[in-house]
Amino acid sequence: MPTGFGSVTNRANVRSGDTVVVVGCGGIGTSAVQAAHISGAARIVAVDPSEFKRTSATRFGATHTAASTEEAIDLVRDITRGVMADAVVLSPSLVHSDLPAAGLAMTRKGGTCVVTGMSPQTMTSININMQDFTLMNKTLCGTILGSMNPRADVPKLLELYSSGILKLDEMITNTYSLDQINDGYDDLREDRNIRGVVVFDQEVTR
Repeated sequence: MPTGFGSVTNRANVRSGDTVVVVGCGGIGTSAVQAAHISGAARIVAVDPSEFKRTSATRFGATHTAASTEEAIDLVRDITRGVMADAVVLSPSLVHSDLPAAGLAMTRKGGTCVVTGMSPQTMTSININMQDFTLMNKTLCGTILGSMNPRADVPKLLELYSSGILKLDEMITNTYSLDQINDGYDDLREDRNIRGVVVFDQEVTR
């Protein structure tokens, strides 16, 4: 939750009325969608090839969905009348070399694209248009753990959760016992989970 939530609130500084795009709608992406919704974003576009994850994202605040970045670029252009998004969060399972350029293409002049997902360790460069920075004043940045300050931000998240605004329990798609852990991995690979949780039953001995 802190990684996705902080990507929106701390790094992209999303404000009321903004347009936000979240690419990759697993646990981190769903947290980013929630942060955008709680921050008052007017339009939230959830991008994921999985129909299950796109549908799930609408239950956490997404107003629009797209199956690919190509589809999302056209959608964002349409709903913003060509202005594009104030903030783009890239949170797929792996960020490949072509994704930052797509993220920047969805980012408006003066907007921010946040790279939240991990990249392959062998990837050392990306292809981007440098005029996005010199002529369009865009920002491309990264984050770790949502750039959170634990002392200030964790109590804030707990307060949002306890008040029912932040949905954590609803993100748990399935629970597994330890001997079902392989089923959990299968569900993860097949995009059947937003978040799967392994439950340990332990006997207390004294």
